[in-house]
Amino acid sequence: MNLRSVDLNLLTIFDAIMAERHMTRAASRLGMTQPAISNALSRLRALTGDPLFVRTAQGMAPTPRAKSLAPQIHQALETIRMSLEERSSFDPATASRTFTLAVGDYVEAMLMPALVKRLRDLGPGTHLVLQPQAGATLEKELKEGTVDLVWDSMPIDRPGFESEEIFADGITCVMAAGHRHAKDELTAELYAALDHVRLTPTHTYVHTFDEFARRQGIKRNFAVEVPRLLSMLFMVAETDLAATVPARVARRFAPLLDLTLKPVPMDLPKSYFYQSWHSSQNTDPGHQWLRAALKDITEAAYHASP
Repeated sequence: MNLRSVDLNLLTIFDAIMAERHMTRAASRLGMTQPAISNALSRLRALTGDPLFVRTAQGMAPTPRAKSLAPQIHQALETIRMSLEERSSFDPATASRTFTLAVGDYVEAMLMPALVKRLRDLGPGTHLVLQPQAGATLEKELKEGTVDLVWDSMPIDRPGFESEEIFADGITCVMAAGHRHAKDELTAELYAALDHVRLTPTHTYVHTFDEFARRQGIKRNFAVEVPRLLSMLFMVAETDLAATVPARVARRFAPLLDLTLKPVPMDLPKSYFYQSWHSSQNTDPGHQWLRAALKDITEAAYHASP
């Protein structure tokens, strides 16, 4: 049978007659007139080649064919109803859903553990997939739904996308506690004279900082270039190199890696981070929950302390 030729509304009418066993009550249940219900039953009979319901003194008695169809039709309608209602609410305690986030190792280290803990506390059915690519480059993936949400130092300012500022961070210079200049004041001259670890300049905020430093007349020597922020910290901890990194991540790892933090000798603007998504996700309850949960976690972790 070709479903394109079938009026699927007839299944709702069949289910109502089966439940009520009475044409008038079925019509009232569906907000239809009794003639319309009778017409629909005639079409159902023609479709199935069976009377389906026989009028008796007690009401409409289902035929064996109707009895065999009833459980499957009712289940199919329930499945459709539940699928449509899933968009009206999202309960992480009972939901089964995977979210894919592109956040980079900064956010992965600083905020994702708290999000994972929240999900584990609420229920085991929601899963995270973390993707390392820079968020602002993933417009195609966001549009196609293979990535749900991105965090980046630049918003996506294009039609069809939404971005909101989440937090701001300063930057600081880090070096090993045993570095020969660990106890020295970090002047502009000393900062320029140090050998540095550099984050791959394709990262937007790195390019912005490099341009700012050049305008201040500071040219740094880069001994090593790496693609990951956290690897910079570990490299600095075991060498005589310095690195310029976001202040919050530096403070988080300094006690673990025995690092010394020093103010960068420039008057620097803060770096802002944004979460961005495709506009098609605006009203999705699960996506709304995810965005709100991340904002709440960030508020607790970052806005409570500098």
